Amino acid sequence: MRGFTQIWVYARKFYRTQQRDSLISIIMGIVIAGVVVWITGEDMFTTYESTKFGFFSLVSACIWIGIFNSIQLVCREKNDIVKDELDKGLYASSYVAAHFTFQFLLCFLQSIIMMLICWNKIDFPKDGVIFGRSFFDYFVTVFLIIYAADALALIISAAVSTPVIAMTVMPLVLIIQLVMSGVLFSLSGAANKIASLTISKWGMAAMGSIGDLNSHELPSSIVLAYPDFQFPYRKSEGIYQSTAKHLWTVWLILLAFILISYLLSVIALKYTTRKMTK
Repeated sequence: MRGFTQIWVYARKFYRTQQRDSLISIIMGIVIAGVVVWITGEDMFTTYESTKFGFFSLVSACIWIGIFNSIQLVCREKNDIVKDELDKGLYASSYVAAHFTFQFLLCFLQSIIMMLICWNKIDFPKDGVIFGRSFFDYFVTVFLIIYAADALALIISAAVSTPVIAMTVMPLVLIIQLVMSGVLFSLSGAANKIASLTISKWGMAAMGSIGDLNSHELPSSIVLAYPDFQFPYRKSEGIYQSTAKHLWTVWLILLAFILISYLLSVIALKYTTRKMTK
């Protein structure tokens, strides 16, 4: 019971102390969603390439928003935690859980805003893979990507000592996510295995599943450019299977990322604070 009480107390504390930062994150999310819509809105679902890169832009935006939410949260108050609160009986697991609780609410709100902006400007197909309307499939996916990226940033924030180091690491993490998405480069062998540990790969898998990127009704750009030529059908990609089973699997993988990130954040916080007190 003591641990749950601490979670409740600190979640309320974060609500009071992080309102300004949360507002900035929400505004940044609105700006990013607007940019994504502006760049991809008219072209999405017209060709395979434009749809795939549109999903890539959306996934990248979600990851950026999630990482920006929490990359500095733990490290900027780590000294206070070591000197005062952890020494007075605060559980590291409760402290991290309080952050995850508050960030859950923030990510949920950001997902609603992003989906409303995108849904009003992009002509998404209406039929969903799991839910009756694709809006809810996309919403769950956007939320899981943002929250998983937020959770990843909390690991980094718990592992480093200062906000400066956290912001230095942030571009590297973003680059890895973009490169390993499987959109910019074709991945094979060890690179493909490493990509399986990234949010971007599974975010694209979910988006491609809902949008049915394997559908032959979604033409390639070259087919539209040369309509008189008979091109072979585009090969289907297993990662974009448009089935409920596949989408549920991808969602569970993203959820596993979040749960593992919580455990790693607790471990990182315990290790770094113990090292600081020696």
